[in-house]
Amino acid sequence: MNTFRYTFASILLCISTFCFSQTPNAGAVKALNNYVNFANESTHGLMIVHRLLENFNQEVNQYVDLQSNQLNFFANKDLPKNIFIDPEKWFYDISPFAWYEVAKKESRFLKPNDAKMLNRHLDKLKAIITRVNEVRFELGDFIKNKDLQKGENQTEIFRQLEGCVNLYESFYLEKEALRKNLQQIHRKNYFQDTPYRSLGVPVLKDLHNSILPILKSLRYDVTGTLPDLTKKVEANVRQLNEIVNIHARYKVAKLGAQDFLQNLKKYQSSAPFNKKYKLYGRSYYFHNVELTAAVNRYSGGMIKATNDMILLESAHELLLMEEPHFLKIIYPKKEIQRPDEVQVIEAIPEQVNDRDVIVRQQSIKVDKKEFTLQIFDHKEQDGDIISVNLNGKWIIEKQVLKNRPYKFKIKLNPKGENYILLHAENLGKIPPNTAAIIYYYKGKRKQVVLNSNLNESEMIKFEYDK
Repeated sequence: MNTFRYTFASILLCISTFCFSQTPNAGAVKALNNYVNFANESTHGLMIVHRLLENFNQEVNQYVDLQSNQLNFFANKDLPKNIFIDPEKWFYDISPFAWYEVAKKESRFLKPNDAKMLNRHLDKLKAIITRVNEVRFELGDFIKNKDLQKGENQTEIFRQLEGCVNLYESFYLEKEALRKNLQQIHRKNYFQDTPYRSLGVPVLKDLHNSILPILKSLRYDVTGTLPDLTKKVEANVRQLNEIVNIHARYKVAKLGAQDFLQNLKKYQSSAPFNKKYKLYGRSYYFHNVELTAAVNRYSGGMIKATNDMILLESAHELLLMEEPHFLKIIYPKKEIQRPDEVQVIEAIPEQVNDRDVIVRQQSIKVDKKEFTLQIFDHKEQDGDIISVNLNGKWIIEKQVLKNRPYKFKIKLNPKGENYILLHAENLGKIPPNTAAIIYYYKGKRKQVVLNSNLNESEMIKFEYDK
């Protein structure tokens, strides 16, 4: 009788274990994680192109007045034709484009509306990395075939490099939107509170949440909250050090976390950093070279090791996303020829690019004919894409509006009208499209805000006050 009872109980246990491991939620969570894998492998590919773009920037600067510091030692010819496909498996077990196909195919396990929204993110991210791969060849060929001592060729290279800055920023913003929507969908529909066998996984996940705002702070060079954020990371690392876990992946993750904390403290101190990156600045160097290296796959590997542990211990948990580099362009000290010379405007236009021109506020008063403007996102950075027209010339074209300002040297026309116009290319997540303009008048900082939508573009005139 006892034997029968134990046998029956064992059968029930096997059935329940089988049912648990095969729940519909497990298939749906796997589908969600396909999107994470696509984003992470795309981040790896962007890192490789990022190094090429730094080299292009260095190469053109040496033709003006800056010493070239070779930061990386490979070129287009050393890499696959499409880094994100990689048929020879130089960089990935599964390439970003392969993950794209898997994510699209297995999105059928998700609710239709969720799948539709996530696939929109997927398509946008794929379009961005496709364009990044195209630009690496366009720039490489231009540099190879053009005379870089000519100002107009230098200007064209910088124009293309600035376009790459926007592509990297667009990828980051779209990746963040994808991450937040994945978390929301997972929490609402597929979350199961299953205990981990390893005590370290919850701590590593909490550490990841502590790291994200730190990397964002360095990306935008706004670091006022770093002391409090650093304390959280210190607490997380202390917890990791107290946990006894001999698993090889745990050791990798813990070493990455320790390395991250060590370099974070170097960033906050006056410790010297690689002199080749002096012109890029501390935030750029530590974000791109030290901190992301501590956590991303192809260096410290903390996030990859944590994700491996999650997959081993749970079929219902969302994986962690890695953090992409940001791109910064270093300009020569000597001002190069720019394609944004103003022209005489006899009358303010009533329409620009088939949009009505609206003048809602008084003019911008300036006491100099040559001055600097700063343009940035007025409120939350929400993916606004703008073009800005100065006296009939586009000084910004289809660029993501950021919290970090774009800076422009403005020269007023000696006669005729002078104006600046905001043209919305999209509405971001919080309509309308809003841009703040900072300028100085009689030594005092002034600000105006322009608002535009897909039907109207706001314009404001400049008034020279002698």
